[in-house]
Amino acid sequence: MTLRHSSFRFEALAIAMLAAIIGLQASPAAAQPSPECNEDDVPMNYSLYYEDYKIESWSTSLPYLKWIIQCAPGFPGNNDRNYERLVQVYEGLALNTDGDMQRAYMDSALFVHDYAPDSLSASGVDVDPFDWVFGKGRFIQKHNALLPDVQTEVGGIYLQAYDLDHTRLQNYYVNYIIVDFVSKDRKGDAVDFMDRVETDFADDADVMNTIETWRGQLFTSPEERMGFLESQVEKNPEDGELKAELLQLYIDEGIRDMAYELADEVMSDNPTGRLYRTVAKMRLDDGDTEEAIRLYEESLDMEGSQEAAREVYFNIGIAHQQEGRLASARSQFRRALDADPSYVQALIAIGDLYQTAVQGCGSFEREDRAVYWLAADYFDRAASRAENDAYANQARQRRQQIQRFFPTAEDKFFKNWNPGDRYTINYGCYTWIGETTTVR
Repeated sequence: MTLRHSSFRFEALAIAMLAAIIGLQASPAAAQPSPECNEDDVPMNYSLYYEDYKIESWSTSLPYLKWIIQCAPGFPGNNDRNYERLVQVYEGLALNTDGDMQRAYMDSALFVHDYAPDSLSASGVDVDPFDWVFGKGRFIQKHNALLPDVQTEVGGIYLQAYDLDHTRLQNYYVNYIIVDFVSKDRKGDAVDFMDRVETDFADDADVMNTIETWRGQLFTSPEERMGFLESQVEKNPEDGELKAELLQLYIDEGIRDMAYELADEVMSDNPTGRLYRTVAKMRLDDGDTEEAIRLYEESLDMEGSQEAAREVYFNIGIAHQQEGRLASARSQFRRALDADPSYVQALIAIGDLYQTAVQGCGSFEREDRAVYWLAADYFDRAASRAENDAYANQARQRRQQIQRFFPTAEDKFFKNWNPGDRYTINYGCYTWIGETTTVR
């Protein structure tokens, strides 16, 4: 009885292509014209190839295996086992020869990976394309010595497998794909892929650790990161997060013209309190104090958290101090402390402010020196409250630096100042201070 399956012509073409790849037949039997596909011959040809296949007699098993591939590819279990064995036969033949024939057999094995899924589907055999794509990548890696020129294709092959079913790829293969992108200087594609992975593997700690590690080392310089972000913003002009990151990079690198241009755009498209504070700090650093104050105040209307409030009041205080408005500056530093009593930076700032007052008064008499006692009070208070060692040390250093400016023993004798006495700073240039300290 003649088999009349619609796939025969397809399979005959595939076998012909394989024959063209090999260049010559593996055995005298394979040189004979292809017999007609008779259903009654299927068990016999299967048995003939399988017996030789079991004992790794690759060359004698190949012609009968080809017959099965052509006439009954899914026999006996309606699966892709015969194609898997065809790969093994070509692999075995390659490992037992050398030169051009060795490479021809390896290429034949690779070709089987490529055409097997479509061929099997056309024959009505259930097949999983993922297995064949993934298997091709593993096959190339396994034979890196015999296939050195196609090793660069492995990353792309694993990416195809990822597209088919990412759930079946482990962390090793995710990392391999990223390495492949980076080695080919396709860092933008690597970042796009990592964005996908973060969504697909959000609950996988190992994969997330890999992504985090890569993000930290992908760009080795600010210039590289900047160039990447600029290209991403060009492709995704509505992405506010990308623009915000690029803006911060412009600010950090001191590229003010581009920073101001982008800042106006971002504040118009996606205004946030944090963004307004970022731009306000830039304005403050550049000496545009009035605009900085305006932006800081507007930021509080958008976000009034404790952290935001203390930052805003503190920096508005700095802006007033830069303009010589010392009383207004102190008021803002106090507001920062009201928002967060643990914000010792504001205490240090008030101590610095009183030093500034002495320096701007134009004299350095006994009464001027006494102001340093009050500044020391604030530095001592900051050091005792600080939960951060860096701020505590900063306050102690400030205190140590001004101690030499305290009134001398002679100053205290002539002013009748006794250690422990209370002394109020509210005269001359310091009327606005109006605070009491202790004679030391």
